[in-house]
Amino acid sequence: MSIAVGLIAAALALAGCGGGSTAPSASPAPQVSTIPPETPKPTPSPVETNLPQSDPQIPTDCQTLASPETRAAAIGDLTLQSNGEGFVRPVPEGATLRLGCDWFTGDTTGILLLISTAAPEAVTAALQQLPAQGYTCQAAEDFGAQYCQLPGTGPDTEETITARDGVWIYMSTSNRNGRAFLSEIVSGIFG
Repeated sequence: MSIAVGLIAAALALAGCGGGSTAPSASPAPQVSTIPPETPKPTPSPVETNLPQSDPQIPTDCQTLASPETRAAAIGDLTLQSNGEGFVRPVPEGATLRLGCDWFTGDTTGILLLISTAAPEAVTAALQQLPAQGYTCQAAEDFGAQYCQLPGTGPDTEETITARDGVWIYMSTSNRNGRAFLSEIVSGIFG
């Protein structure tokens, strides 16, 4: 009898251990829901429904982005300075820079565009961290991606991130409005 009681006590103790393992999995859930309350709720419908149909087309040349008219309006007198390497910007873990374009003139006027790819899970995780860095994120209905914006000090100074299907598009503008340019680039990537 005492052995049976001991086995029952051991079984109950082990059952308690099993319950303890659910407590740690419950602690990440509040972190996930506190970090991205706005981000995941708008994201799943537009992004998830388009995932199977998407075949992102990553551009390979800074000089052929968008239409010639939109590119001229955005870049105008800016000069392509570099391929974007060396810039430290928000990016998903394990991301690979696929195209970097750094157009500038003078000290304060320019557009930086960095297009990277990463595992879709890494992109989702990185998106969830952006609100803590000051970004406001929402679903972009026109191309089914997540769109995040960090306003700068002036009307034409901002940082934006557009992400979908493992593609991460970072763009910062300074004294230049690049929104139409970005819209055409994103539409060209996601179709």
